[in-house]
Amino acid sequence: MTMLKLAAPASGTGGKTGAAPTEAVKPETLVSPASGAVLPADTGSEGMPTTPPATSGNADRNLYRSFLSRLSAGGSFLFAWGLIIAFWEIGAAQGFLNPRILPPPSETLPYLFSGAASVGFGVQRTGLFESVVITLSRIAIGLGAGLTGSLLLAAFIVEFAPLRRLALPIVQTIAPVSPVAWVPFAIAIVGIGAPAAIFVVFMAIFGSMTVSAVSAFEAVPKEYVKVAENLGTPRLRIWRSVLFPGALPAILTMTRLSFFGAWMAVLAGEMAGINSGLGYLIIMGQQMYNMKLVMVGIMTIGVIGFAMDRLLLLIQQRLLWWERR
Repeated sequence: MTMLKLAAPASGTGGKTGAAPTEAVKPETLVSPASGAVLPADTGSEGMPTTPPATSGNADRNLYRSFLSRLSAGGSFLFAWGLIIAFWEIGAAQGFLNPRILPPPSETLPYLFSGAASVGFGVQRTGLFESVVITLSRIAIGLGAGLTGSLLLAAFIVEFAPLRRLALPIVQTIAPVSPVAWVPFAIAIVGIGAPAAIFVVFMAIFGSMTVSAVSAFEAVPKEYVKVAENLGTPRLRIWRSVLFPGALPAILTMTRLSFFGAWMAVLAGEMAGINSGLGYLIIMGQQMYNMKLVMVGIMTIGVIGFAMDRLLLLIQQRLLWWERR
């Protein structure tokens, strides 16, 4: 890129300094050291030179720094887990860890890819992949129902004061109840299977999500609502264009946290009596003393949970595009 430098214009007569008071001040010029050409500088409305437009070099450098930052975070993640796996393997080999209870990665990983991670016989045989699909489908339905129901109830609580006095204390009472406590109740009502697991997920997150959604809606600045009301905006449009977008960052964060609650709730339910899914696979591995199956199930829970959280975070960043500016 050709370097440019600023050069002040010569005075009107014989190179002497000083201009007549009535003379207009000429704008500065840009001199190219390579060719010696004199170029006029861009000037603003007041006759002052403006800053030359930014080049793409800064954008390229920012993109490169962002890439390095992500690469460093990924490297730290892999390095940390590499240390854990190395300690796990060495501990099992040296006898610090009992390999019958904590089988080392050199045994667990081949078992994972061998296709032997399954329980049951014949048509009742359930493998790792089928269990993961069953568990994720239950989470998706329960989390979707819980999110929809909590947002609707929170909107009615914020909008109608009598409903707030009636419904909010009930929701605040339900929120602290452990998901495992709902398992016997769910089995008694809908029986063993997917409906019971979905019910457990729904009840595990509905109370806390409703309380969080009420707080998110009430945290939207009142000035925004007053301005919309002064402009004659209908109440439904205020909710659609002011309150919901204003509460959206908190709602998305709440959804990410609720996913972990739903993930733990469905696994607890499957272990406690819902005879299918990833939790059931792990508890059956424990009963058969197949610790490789237990470790495979635990690693699957961690990897899928981490991947889903990254996916929800990516969706949040795409939806909240204005926060990246």
